[in-house]
Amino acid sequence: MKKKEEGTALILVLLVVAIVTVLGVTAVDRLHYEIKENLDITKKQQSYWYALGLESKTLDFLKERNQIRDLSNALISEDIPSIIVSIEGGKIEGTLKDLTTCFNVNGLVRLVEDDQFVMNQGGVDQFKNLLRVLRVDELTQDSFIYSLVDWLDSNDFTEGVSGAEDDFYTRLESPYRAANQPIFNVNELVNIKNFNKEIVDFLSPFLCALPEIGSNFVNVNAIKKNRPEILVMLFGEDLSLVSAAKILADRPLSGFKDREELLSHPDLVDLNLSNSVLENIKFESSFYQLTTKVDNFQYPYILNSFLQILDTGKVRVVKRSQGVF
Repeated sequence: MKKKEEGTALILVLLVVAIVTVLGVTAVDRLHYEIKENLDITKKQQSYWYALGLESKTLDFLKERNQIRDLSNALISEDIPSIIVSIEGGKIEGTLKDLTTCFNVNGLVRLVEDDQFVMNQGGVDQFKNLLRVLRVDELTQDSFIYSLVDWLDSNDFTEGVSGAEDDFYTRLESPYRAANQPIFNVNELVNIKNFNKEIVDFLSPFLCALPEIGSNFVNVNAIKKNRPEILVMLFGEDLSLVSAAKILADRPLSGFKDREELLSHPDLVDLNLSNSVLENIKFESSFYQLTTKVDNFQYPYILNSFLQILDTGKVRVVKRSQGVF
């Protein structure tokens, strides 16, 4: 009887030891998780402040450039290299993109009464010009355009045979709904029917997402010389890619002074341009996107800052988005 009791006591002791061991391991694992989580939060917060520091320097830079009107405000897209700054445990890399030298995806819709977004034909025509010069076939052009319009517009009606509204997205394996509002970043296109990462990577150098809805203006003085497709997008199929490249090559160092000087170029004088095209010709830039990547002790962090130069000359942050890369 005594041996039986001793055996039972031993089993209980072993059981208690096992429970304590499991609890100890669980506590250690939880402690490790909490430490890692706190470190990640600290790194993210530190990376955010690093990015804000570069953003502040960029605001000062744009303000100074905007004040020097007699120099080339024109070629700002050509002469701003990526900024790389070394920090302890990593680096900061900033890239500034002129958002008036690309197709504004949000220009595919316009705002009407009752705060509704509807298809903007001017934006559709401009996007068609771009896709055509990029040698996208007509059927695919329509699939891109109408699925994008459906994603942006306020209604639930499908545009064309290739569009898509909630009835398409909610039946996916991981369902979601159409945004029915402007996008924040062109990377969002991967969520839209007929688009994928490969397509978005191909188109993204020519696209942007301005916070101004229905805007399709282009700063002809800031288009990079290796992007004549943007000029064809603006003027339409009557302007060849060769002629567009020649116009950019002939552009004065300080940029075209006005519309009259631009349209006097031999490759433009014979074009019959509509008022809507003429209205979209601009000679100054007002919107930029600063993309700041921070590699902080191998913690990848990215901050997108949308910047606007106001008529007063001040530069403001319109909005920010953050994530990882």
